[in-house]
Parts: sequence; C-alpha cells; structure tokens
Amino acid sequence: MTRTVLITGATGFSGSFLMEYYASAGWGVVGTHLGAPEYSPDQTLGNISLRSIDLRDCQAVRDLFLEVRPDLVVHLAAQSSVSMSWERPMQTLTDNATMQYAVLEAVLESNRGARIITIGSADEYGCVAPDENPVSEEHELLPASPYGLSKVVQDLMARQYWEIHGLDVVRTRPFQQAGPRRADKFVAGSFARQVSEIAVGVRERVIHVGNIDLERDFVDVRDVARAYALLAERGQAGEVYNISTGVPRTLRDMLELMLKDSGVSAEIREDPSRRRLQEAPLLTGDASKLRSTTGWTPEVSFEQSVLDTLGYWRRRVQEEQSIPAHG
Repeated sequence: MTRTVLITGATGFSGSFLMEYYASAGWGVVGTHLGAPEYSPDQTLGNISLRSIDLRDCQAVRDLFLEVRPDLVVHLAAQSSVSMSWERPMQTLTDNATMQYAVLEAVLESNRGARIITIGSADEYGCVAPDENPVSEEHELLPASPYGLSKVVQDLMARQYWEIHGLDVVRTRPFQQAGPRRADKFVAGSFARQVSEIAVGVRERVIHVGNIDLERDFVDVRDVARAYALLAERGQAGEVYNISTGVPRTLRDMLELMLKDSGVSAEIREDPSRRRLQEAPLLTGDASKLRSTTGWTPEVSFEQSVLDTLGYWRRRVQEEQSIPAHG
C-alpha cells in the first residue's frame, strides 16, 4: 500500500527537494502552496498532487487532511524572512502560529497516528555569545527577531501537542541554508543574483550587503531535506534536533567564492538597511543528537553549495534576460 506524505510549503526551497525525494521513493505526495507555485515538480518522478490552500483557514486545512489522511506530515510553510518579520512582526507571529495550529488540529481529526515533522530555526537561540558556540538543543531560547519568536511559538506548540494530545511530533531547528532554488530575499540568493546580474551587464558593479563578517553555520538544502526524511524514519517523538554542520563560515567567504567563480570584480558596499538588530557575531550548531539518532552527516560541502546556488541564479538571470547559457 502506497504511503502518503503531505508537505506544506512544498513548492518552496527545502519543500521542493523533499517533494522530489518522497516522489522518487514511491510515496504519494500531496504538496500545498499559496498562490502561484514557486517551483513546478517533475511529474515523472512519481505521484505528486499540488493543492493551493491558505493554511490560515482552519476549516480548509481540516477538509484537506480528512481527504488525504496522510501517514506523514512535514510542515514547512511559514513566513520565513527575518527582514520581513521586522516589517510585519504581528502578522509573522500570528500567521506562523495559526498555520501550525491548523495543521496539528487537522492531524488530530484525520489520522492521530501520523508522524509530523515541524520546522523551527536556529533563530530561536537569538544573539548567543561567541563562547556559547556550538549551541545544543538545550541552549536557552532567546529569539532576537519576530521571526525567531514565531518559531519558538511553533516549537513549543508542537511539543505541547505531543505531550498533551499524544501526537507523534518530531521538532527540528535547521541552521542557515544555501543551495539551488534559494530565493533572493535570503543572503545566499541575494549574493548569487547580484553577482549573476553584474556578470551579464545588467547591474552596476556594486554588491549591496549587510554585515558580511558574521560567521554562520551554512547547511545545504539537500542535506537539510535528507535530515527531515531521516528524522521522519528514526526521530524520537517529542524531541528536537539541530540540523547543522558545526563549521562557521563568514558571509564574506560566500560572496568572495561567488565573485571568484564568476570572474567578476565589484565594489562591496554596506547597506545599513540590510543590518539586523542584535546579530550574533557567531552562530553554529551542535548536531550530535541528530547524528547519533539517524546517522546523518552533511554530504554537500560549503563550496559546492555556494557554487550550486550561484549556478541556479546564473540560469535564472540568463532566462530573464533571454541570454543563451554556456557550459
């Protein structure tokens, strides 16, 4: 009998890779999106059904889950931009909390035995001191942005539904992600788009950045998707798992690698509007719990992840400018 996974936010960044993973593995895949899909999956991979739904509509979510009755739920959909969360703090908090509430309540009605993977964030830890790195799952949660706060709410809500209602929930806290399909509202995608546009002559030779000397723990999206799948198989209900490499890299390292690979020279200009309040100078994660539970280790190097991000945006920019790709 074919098992079914329901992935919210399935056409987004990690959702698109996870959708492909389960379709290739023979699962029936139902993916939700809001509005026009960000990514259209290859239907030859398997049984994929996309549904446009507003996850803030609890009745619509309930109806979908009663129709599908999924064996596994991966709840990825969220307002995930930190910068946007500062512009819309209450909307970020209420939207992210409401969507997860709707999903958890729908599981209670449709299939209480379904495994649920919920998605938190390293932003839950907030502005940790350099000597507190790498942070483990036991580190105090002191979010420094509305987005981080919304993820703490989701995290604790998921734990409550496990403890009070007995739902089979596994919680995750991925660290900063890079890789192909990364949107340009996030740092890796922003750098890749700017470099690619300079390379084809449609942008002045200036890269606009925030604080690029911050050190972050970058994980490739494909490794993150694989971690979700492994936790769906082997994670312990009620527990939370960091997804991280434990290796810090500066944002400057990322940008310089892209510039070098593109053969582009450009002025790096700091834009004060791209700086965030209370940014931790260093944030890395301890993923030993994930490794010991699932055997997961990162397979895509930082360098490969960065260059794949750049390659994706080269193709996007070439398509936008109708420039034939080479190589």
